[in-house]
Amino acid sequence: MKTTAKIFILTLPAIISAVFQSCADHDDPELAPIDTTQVEVSARVTDSPDSRWLNVTEEMTVNVSDVKMKAPDGVVLKSISLVANNGSSRYVIDEKPFSGNPMEFKVPLRSMQGRVYFSLRGNLIKKDSRDAEVIITDNIQKIVFSETPEFECQGWLYVSVKSKSTSGEEYSHSFEVKSADADYFAIAVPQSELYWTPISGTASTLEISLGSGATAWSPNTTFDCKITDTAIGNSSGDPSTLKITIPNSPGSLNSQKLQLYVRTSYFGTWEDVTIEPYNLTTVYTIIETE
Repeated sequence: MKTTAKIFILTLPAIISAVFQSCADHDDPELAPIDTTQVEVSARVTDSPDSRWLNVTEEMTVNVSDVKMKAPDGVVLKSISLVANNGSSRYVIDEKPFSGNPMEFKVPLRSMQGRVYFSLRGNLIKKDSRDAEVIITDNIQKIVFSETPEFECQGWLYVSVKSKSTSGEEYSHSFEVKSADADYFAIAVPQSELYWTPISGTASTLEISLGSGATAWSPNTTFDCKITDTAIGNSSGDPSTLKITIPNSPGSLNSQKLQLYVRTSYFGTWEDVTIEPYNLTTVYTIIETE
């Protein structure tokens, strides 16, 4: 028992000395810091999901691979940290030892909200030098909302129909139709308001004038919205109005394969975050209904 006690007593100071010496190697302010101007760490960094906005129920993943370092002899890349900065505070989300293998950082967003900047930092060590860090990438920016913004749009058509029968009878009728929630990406034109049967004679064609409009909004945010353009035809570059002549028989408008294009822009501030204008194009198929 006495021998054992002597060994313990002699060994404990040695252990304490080694621990303090180890800490001093990296934390002693008297030691020179690693010259990070001579260190370059690069990597292939991807993040998902790549949505414009995230919400607090989601999880972000950051993958790091193909890590390469140029540094003076003795400098070692000990670990890589994922750091978050929300403008008022900076904190380490996770730190992983570097072994040369790909890394994956999982980031639950439940405790984050607003505009958050993420960066990857390499933690460097060198014997007889203070620890240092270098930025690998600092351009990962995400906006986290309490819920994902929703955007709604309703397209309108202003329809004017004119025709003249062989007996001289004239037909003129105007009406308006809108897209419906039940068939969100279609605008239905009733055949009963489009085609006509003269009292006498026959009418083989119709002159159709179509005008366009829309309204848009965000039901779950305070973002503003404006309609920047509308088009009727077969591309978003067509005019906002259209005049055509079609046969006076059901199905003739369908055969034109027309579409309404609505371009919208959402902007403003919600949950203390001001977004860049977010532009959307909604396309509606113009169809006939009985």
